[in-house]
Amino acid sequence: MSQSLDHLDDRALVQLALENKQEAYTRLLVRHKDRVQAFINKLIVNRPESEDLVLMSFDKAFRNLRHYNPKFAFSTWLYSIVQNLCIDYFRKNKQYFVSLEEASDTVDINPEEVLIAEQQRQALESLITQLKPEYREVIWLRYMQHYAYEEIAAQLQIPLGTVKTRLHRAKSMLSEIMSQEGNQE
Repeated sequence: MSQSLDHLDDRALVQLALENKQEAYTRLLVRHKDRVQAFINKLIVNRPESEDLVLMSFDKAFRNLRHYNPKFAFSTWLYSIVQNLCIDYFRKNKQYFVSLEEASDTVDINPEEVLIAEQQRQALESLITQLKPEYREVIWLRYMQHYAYEEIAAQLQIPLGTVKTRLHRAKSMLSEIMSQEGNQE
């Protein structure tokens, strides 16, 4: 691909990346890396670990790109991945950290992105309510309350394997619900 992709918006770049255009991945990385790095640096003072989390964030985003919903800003979706990776990092390391809200305040976040993120959260909550209670509980605890698998097992008094199975099934059900709703539009 000889032409520059700088003129394309994120949604167009995602589409090209899904078509395995390497330059599109590179453009997305270059476009968002500094802000992601600044966000993570506010949370994690250990520079090598923060750099690892930046790379992990983009790796996870690019591996899951097919799950990105182009109705919403790519940056909002990317930041949800970054936040979840940071939460997982701190749960594993049990270290003191700055709250995500405080870190968000220090990064120049577009008010439109905040509104979109809130709309996405509300839409997700609406979808979660459509699940059976046993699946709704595990999804809510994991993704809305950010519980670790072990904490969910303890809270619900069920085996860890059951937590993982229910989460897997719940995510499949949510994906199916989203597909059905997308087909109705």
